[in-house]
Amino acid sequence: MHSSARQLLTLSSTLLALAALPAAARAQATLKPVRVTAQGVSRADRLRIEAEVLPTRLDQFSKAARLYEQSAAAREAGDTATTTCLRTAAFLRYYTGNTRASTDLMEKAAQRSTEQGDVAGAATSYIDAAILAVEAQQGARALDLGRRAEQLAASPLLTDAQRDALRTRMVGWHEVAVALNR
Repeated sequence: MHSSARQLLTLSSTLLALAALPAAARAQATLKPVRVTAQGVSRADRLRIEAEVLPTRLDQFSKAARLYEQSAAAREAGDTATTTCLRTAAFLRYYTGNTRASTDLMEKAAQRSTEQGDVAGAATSYIDAAILAVEAQQGARALDLGRRAEQLAASPLLTDAQRDALRTRMVGWHEVAVALNR
């Protein structure tokens, strides 16, 4: 390539780059902020979202539990998220030291799962409620909750793997509940 052609090519490339500079600068300008609103989100979902964004500090657990409970109460009868909200609230109440409220919430979660036909979920929640009742020194209640879990674990609607997993979780706490009930 001749030197004049090379110079012309270099000059034209430089001019083209300079011409594109303002467009590139405009493309990188700061965008206006976008405001996101919660239109179309139900009250129950707003409460759940508010609970989920709370810091994971113990001093926030009571507030988060309350929001999960309110979210569960605001949901329709067949909403499967109700059980999740109740179980989460139960665990949060437990971690704040309120074992009785935790047991009550876990039992409610089990009842809602039963109403929705979720046999495995109901049995799991009854087992958790029984364990919590043992810890709350409620032996008779623990035995009652455990019996409900055992009845559900015998359901023909469960697979063998589900049934085995539930029975494995039930081992041990039954003896403690019996000892408490004496």
